[in-house]
Amino acid sequence: MNTVNDEALGHRLREARTQARVSQKEAAGHLGVTASAISQYEAGKRKIGALALERLARLYGVPLSSLFPDAEEERPDWERALLGKTEALSTQGRKGVATLVRRVRQFHNLHEQAGVEPSRPPRSPFEPLPERDDPPEEVELFAEETRDYFDLGSAPLSHVKGFLERFGAYVFGVPLGEGAEDLSGLYLSHPELGPVVAVNADQYYGRRPFTLAHELAHVLFHYDRPSILCRSEDKPPSEQFADRFAARFLVPRKALLERLRTMGIGTVRRPEAVVHLSRHFGISYLAMYYRLKAEGKVDPSAADFKDVRPLSLARRLGYAPPSFEYSDRAWPLEDRLPQRYIELAHRACREGTISKRRAAEVLGISYIEFEERFVEADTEEAASLESPEAYHGLE
Repeated sequence: MNTVNDEALGHRLREARTQARVSQKEAAGHLGVTASAISQYEAGKRKIGALALERLARLYGVPLSSLFPDAEEERPDWERALLGKTEALSTQGRKGVATLVRRVRQFHNLHEQAGVEPSRPPRSPFEPLPERDDPPEEVELFAEETRDYFDLGSAPLSHVKGFLERFGAYVFGVPLGEGAEDLSGLYLSHPELGPVVAVNADQYYGRRPFTLAHELAHVLFHYDRPSILCRSEDKPPSEQFADRFAARFLVPRKALLERLRTMGIGTVRRPEAVVHLSRHFGISYLAMYYRLKAEGKVDPSAADFKDVRPLSLARRLGYAPPSFEYSDRAWPLEDRLPQRYIELAHRACREGTISKRRAAEVLGISYIEFEERFVEADTEEAASLESPEAYHGLE
């Protein structure tokens, strides 16, 4: 005979799955069971094991505790708004968005566990832009104005994630799927944390700078919207603006022309030049090719620019692309999580409010790796406190 608890648990499972836009078939595939089994779980006709319950909570992007009958927690508005836009994504894409939701929840909780108040969300120095089609020339002015405001000059920006986080946005690297319908990234406005950005960790590592600059455009100019999901298939005016902004923000016209002049090139006729320029400005080969094409600096009749293997060509030219570009390693932790997230996990562990094993789980790394990082972080902190530079500006 079924108990009320089984039925109530089943109801919460069904509700969480529906809100996460996951079908019974997709949930079944995630667990390795039949869709009929998921249906029975949700009807309270079949008991679900603790491990399966935990895996479904992760898939749906909810805390495990929220699935139990006596839980009163409901999804906040920002979660519902974000998950409500994921219907057109693949199963992997929806799973990735649910992972991001869980990560953001954990990030918010880490502030409390570390005894730290969330930072006040930053204010963009620019007015929000309406949904309109801005021509490339006007977008270039926005990119120049942004560089001028932040005193960036025209030099290459070597660490776009660091720039975003210094401004006050929080950047996550999350697997969001590899299909054409999936996201390159997304932006959301969290009511307490402020701007949150996600980059698709399933896509080519070298695309990161462009995707981050694309999301920066949303952070600075479209912050009046609760969330924006960015995919290559879907190009409303705001997405076209963000693409054009990213290209011109990362490769300012003046800097590009100066670099071509230094290289003794008027018009690019060989892929090797595209590689040199892409490595100089820190963007992908394709992003550099299209930037040059937009400036009318490519002679398409001179070579087949797209029929090349950029990484192999870069190696032949003497560059040493990081192993992450070959997709043979997971992204570094610092690319998967905001720096503040990592620091809060260490602090909460140091304060004794979470265990080392829990901190490792929250960071998504092994206990051994966390132990190594924990010792290293403590050593660096002690060294910095003893150095004269630690007191600079405190006189």
